[in-house]
Amino acid sequence: MREDTALLAEMMLSAEQFCSKVEAAAQDFAPTPEHETLRLKLNQCRTLLAQLQVLFEEDKLTIENGSACAQFRALLMALLWVAFGARRIIDFRMFRKLVMIESSFTYLLISSR
Repeated sequence: MREDTALLAEMMLSAEQFCSKVEAAAQDFAPTPEHETLRLKLNQCRTLLAQLQVLFEEDKLTIENGSACAQFRALLMALLWVAFGARRIIDFRMFRKLVMIESSFTYLLISSR
C-alpha cells in the first residue's frame, strides 16, 4: 500500500471516530434546529466517508486522484461544521483529532506537488 493511501485511510478512521464521539455526546441533547443541523452534517460526513471507502476498495484512494482530493476536502469542511455545531460538547482531545486530520491532508497536498 502506498504511503499516501495509508495516511488517507488513517485519516478516514480518525474522522469516523470523531463523528462517533460527537454523535454519542449529542444524544443527550433535546432536539433543536441546531441539533438537527449537527445531525445533518454528521450524516454528510458519513456519506463522504462511505464514498471514500469505495475509492479505497477500488485502489483509487491516492492524493493524485482528483475525486479523492475533492471528497476529502468536502469531508474536512463538513467536519469543521460538525465541530462548530458541537462546540459545547467537544473537548480538547476531540478538537486535536480534527486538527490532525486537517494538517495531515495539507501535508499530503503539499508533499505531492
